[in-house]
Amino acid sequence: MGDDGSVLHMALLANPEARAGRAAADLERVLGRLQDHGIRPEVLTAASPGASTEAARHAVSNGATRLLVLGGDGIMHLAAGALVDTSTVLGAIPAGTGNDFARALGLLTGNLEQRVDTALLDPAVIDAIDVEGRTALTSVIAGFPSEVNARANLMSFPKGTARYTIATLLELPRMRPAEYRIVLDGEAQDLRAAVVVVANTRFFGAGMDICPDADPTDGLLDVCIVGDAGRLELLRSFQKVKAGNHVDHPRVTMFRATEVEVGGIGRVRADGEPFGGLPVRMRATPGALMVAGASVHRGDRV
Repeated sequence: MGDDGSVLHMALLANPEARAGRAAADLERVLGRLQDHGIRPEVLTAASPGASTEAARHAVSNGATRLLVLGGDGIMHLAAGALVDTSTVLGAIPAGTGNDFARALGLLTGNLEQRVDTALLDPAVIDAIDVEGRTALTSVIAGFPSEVNARANLMSFPKGTARYTIATLLELPRMRPAEYRIVLDGEAQDLRAAVVVVANTRFFGAGMDICPDADPTDGLLDVCIVGDAGRLELLRSFQKVKAGNHVDHPRVTMFRATEVEVGGIGRVRADGEPFGGLPVRMRATPGALMVAGASVHRGDRV
């Protein structure tokens, strides 16, 4: 029951086929934990990105007060597009490979049952990134990390950070810095860079602390630029990114802005998902989303 005595309508979105079908066991555990709480949600299963988005929209249009989402950054990203600027709360139950969204909001601690409990807590309001009408939760990336992310998503082994480490090593011989035009709140600069990251939250690449000071409640986007670095120098800087110690590197520049435009040639990825090519315009959307149990002033290094 809600505080006003109304009956809460909860839906649960999951892809049982994810992680080669292993997510089906997670779904059973989640449903068992919800039953312990006396909750029987409307179960929305989706095996494709389009189906996940439609299922989330269905939950919102059907009056769901809370949409529980089981999985990783990909399915959180798909659900968020339907939830922004609505009264439906996102209850994130992280069980993916990267989990950078959950990590940044302090939702990655405990076992799966404890994460279900967290997804039932009161929500905090967080920002999102509007990417030309589409929604991103964590970051929008271009340059070398975009290629690494694309390769990592094609790999089934190993898991977590190790997958991104191997993808980095495999992509490194092909790395070439490129020319970009970066426009920050209307002020443009041309530069040559290997890495461009526009972030709402701290982490990307399964726990690399790319924008350590990013605050998803400040109405600003944090921008990390790694300049004209060679392969060896870039590899060394990526080792520093794991702990957020790269920000003092002479090739790294950090900015903040409410609106960011990145021009040039190359592919763009948002929340690890393909988002087309450059140029791309982004803006912070303050208070776009309510996330259950989120701790907005710290992150988990899991």
